[in-house]
Amino acid sequence: MSPSRLRWSVVIAVLATVVLLGGCGIPENTDVRVDGQGPAPGLPSGGEGAQTPASRLDERNNTETFVLNFLQAAAVEAERAVEQVREFVAPQHRADVKEPNPEVVLTVVRLRERPQITRAEAGVDEVALSVQQVGLLRPNGALEPLPAQASEFTEYTFQVGGVGGEQGKFILNPPQVLLLSEEALKTFYWQRTIYFWDTSQRALVPDLRYLPVAVPRERQRTVLLESLISGPSTWIAPAVQALPSGTRSGGNVPDTGDRVKVTLTAEAMPSNDPRQLDRLAAQLMWSLWPDFGNDLELTIQGQSPQVYRGADLLAMNSTQALLETPERFVVYEGRVHRLRSSARAGEAVPVLTEDINKDVRTAGFTRAGGTTYAALAVAREGRQRLVVGSATAAGSSFDTISTAFDTIGRPVWLKAPNDVGLVVADGMLHSFRAGSTAIEPVTLPGLDGAVDSVGVAPDGHRIALVVAGELYVAALSRGEQVEVSPPRRVPTSLSDIAQVDWVAETLLVAAGTNPDGRVTLYDVTVDGAIETSSPRDLGGASVTHLAGYPANPVSGGSVGARMYVANGIAYDLFEPSEQIRLEEVEGVDPAAVEAEPEAPAGNLSAPFFLY
Repeated sequence: MSPSRLRWSVVIAVLATVVLLGGCGIPENTDVRVDGQGPAPGLPSGGEGAQTPASRLDERNNTETFVLNFLQAAAVEAERAVEQVREFVAPQHRADVKEPNPEVVLTVVRLRERPQITRAEAGVDEVALSVQQVGLLRPNGALEPLPAQASEFTEYTFQVGGVGGEQGKFILNPPQVLLLSEEALKTFYWQRTIYFWDTSQRALVPDLRYLPVAVPRERQRTVLLESLISGPSTWIAPAVQALPSGTRSGGNVPDTGDRVKVTLTAEAMPSNDPRQLDRLAAQLMWSLWPDFGNDLELTIQGQSPQVYRGADLLAMNSTQALLETPERFVVYEGRVHRLRSSARAGEAVPVLTEDINKDVRTAGFTRAGGTTYAALAVAREGRQRLVVGSATAAGSSFDTISTAFDTIGRPVWLKAPNDVGLVVADGMLHSFRAGSTAIEPVTLPGLDGAVDSVGVAPDGHRIALVVAGELYVAALSRGEQVEVSPPRRVPTSLSDIAQVDWVAETLLVAAGTNPDGRVTLYDVTVDGAIETSSPRDLGGASVTHLAGYPANPVSGGSVGARMYVANGIAYDLFEPSEQIRLEEVEGVDPAAVEAEPEAPAGNLSAPFFLY
C-alpha cells in the first residue's frame, strides 16, 4: 500500500471509530437540555478536533487574529449564532446585528488574502476583508447559492477598537450579514450526507449538509432527521422526492447501542405500500449517521413498529458496492489494456474483442449484474466516432454511433439503469445508449459556453461539468431522454478549470490554475465551500484528461482515487511511482518494457476506472 493510501485508510479508520462511538441512550420523547456546547466525538470536517470557536477575549493584542476569531463566532447551533456574533461587537452597536428573518443564515466566505489592517486613529483599526462569497448556510445545514443579484467577490470593511471600561477589542461597526469563514466551516462543522430517493425510486441521491460540532452527540441524529424532513437542497430538488408534505418527527432519535429508533407522523406514509416503507427505512438509516451493524426500528404513528436489519438496508444503496481496489485501464497504442494494479489483474479486458479494441482514443466501462458496458471514442478517417457495446456470458454486441466529431472526450456511464451514458463531443454534452446508433445533444439550461468535461456521481443522478473554464454541478432526470436541471456553479479559487470528476459522494476533483498561477488538482465539495489542494504541483502543465473513482461511503477504501494526463504523461495519483509506466501495463510486449524499463510511456493515455 502506498503512503497516500495508508494515510487515507487511517483517516477512514478514525471516522469509523467515531461512528461506532456515536450511540448513547436517550429517552424518545423527553426534551434535551443543553448545558454549554457539550462534547462531540471525533474530527470535524477540517480535522482540527476543535469544538468551541475562540471567544472575544482569546486574543487581546493582535487585530488580525481577533478578526479571524470573529469569522468563527457564528459556528454554533443556528439559534445561538446571533448571540455569539454580538459578543464580538461593541455594546452600543450590538443592535445592528439583527435577528435574521425568517431564519438564521450565515454567509460563508473564503478569504482571498490576509485581512488588510490600517490604523485609523488612536486605538482604532480599519479592517478590509477581500472575500469570495461561497454561499448561504441555512439552519438545516444546506449551503445554498447566493442570490442572483449578490456579488461573488466583494469586500467587507469595519473597525476594531476598544470600549471604555471593557477588556479586549470589539467590532465597532459590524457587517450587515453574519459571516462565517471557510476555515471555520472546516473546523467547527461535520460534513454529513443525507439521502433522498430519485423520482423513479431506484437510487438514493446524496445531499451534503453541515452539522455544527457544537451539537451534543445525543442530539445529532435528531438534528439530521429534522434536516431530512426540511427537504433537499435546491439544486437536486428537481430530480429527487422529498418526504411527503406534513411529515414531522415524533420525538428524539434514541440509540440504544444496537437499535436506532425513529418515529414519524402518519403523513410520512400516505399509502400502505410495504415497499414504500422499506424505502423510507433505507433512506432514514443511510441519512442518520449510519452504523449498519445496528437495527432500525421505524414507527409511523398509528401503526405498529417495524424493525429492519441494518445489513438489509445497507444493500438498498448501490454505492455500498464500490470497490476498495477498482479496475484500472489505460489506452496504449490505440488499444485498451488493464493495469497490473487493477482489481481482476490478469483477466482479459472486458467486453472488447480484438477487432473492436483498436484506434481507441479514450474509453469508459461500467458493469451491472451480469452485463458489462463499454463506450470507446475511436479515430476513423480523420474524425472520431463513438463505439458502444455490451457483453454478457452469452456474447457481446457493438454499435457505431452514426455521427462523427472532431473531438470526443471521455465517455461516462450513468447508473440505475446503466445502459445510458454521457460524453462531451465538439464542445457539447451528448447522451448515448447501448444498443442504439443514435447520439442526442443534452440541453444545459442557462449555459451557453463550450463544455470541456463531464463526470457522473455514483448515484447516477448528479453530474459535474466544466463549461467555459468554470465548474458546475447539476441534477439529472431520467426518462425517455436525459434531462439536466439548471446547473449550479461551484465557487472555487481555481480558474481556467479544464477537467472534473467525482472522488466521493459529495466530493469532486478538478484540474485548474490556483491563485498562484500554478496548475494543480483540487478536491472540492459539491457546493464549493471546502477545497483542498493536491500535494502535487503540476506547474505549467496542461491537464487533458482526468478520471476519478468514488470512495465507498461505508468502508472508504480508495478515497480520492484518480488518474490523469498532464503534458501527455499518464499518472495514477495514489500509486507509489505516480507516473504510469509500461511495466505496469498488461499485455505489452516484454521487449518494449526491457528497452525502456524506467521511463514513463508518453504514448500511454486516457487512464480510467471501470465504474
